[in-house]
Amino acid sequence: MVSILSRLVVAGMLAFSSASVVLGQDHAEALKREWVTASKGRTEFEVSDAALIPSTLALAAEQSGCRYKDDIKDAPVRFIRPEGRRLAIVFCSGIAVGSHQVFDVRNVLKPTLVELPFLAQPDGFGTTARPGWITWEKEANIFQAETGSDISFARLRHIYRVDRGTGSFVIVRIEFTPHIGTKDEWTTIWDAPNWSFPAKPN
Repeated sequence: MVSILSRLVVAGMLAFSSASVVLGQDHAEALKREWVTASKGRTEFEVSDAALIPSTLALAAEQSGCRYKDDIKDAPVRFIRPEGRRLAIVFCSGIAVGSHQVFDVRNVLKPTLVELPFLAQPDGFGTTARPGWITWEKEANIFQAETGSDISFARLRHIYRVDRGTGSFVIVRIEFTPHIGTKDEWTTIWDAPNWSFPAKPN
């Protein structure tokens, strides 16, 4: 009797596990189909309807504190592929000043928030998930992230490229302007050096 019950329990557990695997696979396929629907076969595109944002990206944005729905019609989510990376640039509304966030979407089932290098005043560099308003200059293969405030005309602009080897964001220049308006007068306050390494000692 004990042996029969044991076999029934094991059979039940196996059946449950198999059903869970099938359901998990079906759910993953459904999530992937959301991305196919949003992209419509395109590798680079924009989405300006919050209802069409794939649910995995929507969840990642919400978990990061990004209020992407507020301004999505005026600031669509952009999907791009610089140097083979799959990225989503999402604008997040703010009480004073909003900012874009960048998500790595190579794994569409689990998009991850990207931290970008950023000027850490007064004397170094740090990282931030909110680098400012991002523009993607495809022909030049660079990102520009501009920050400012609602109480000052001064603005700071970080310029990045995506490293072909590692796929990481590399900061190449930082610019500053005290002005605002149609004529920008940017001053370079930091420029990436061409690294040189000392020769090996004999």
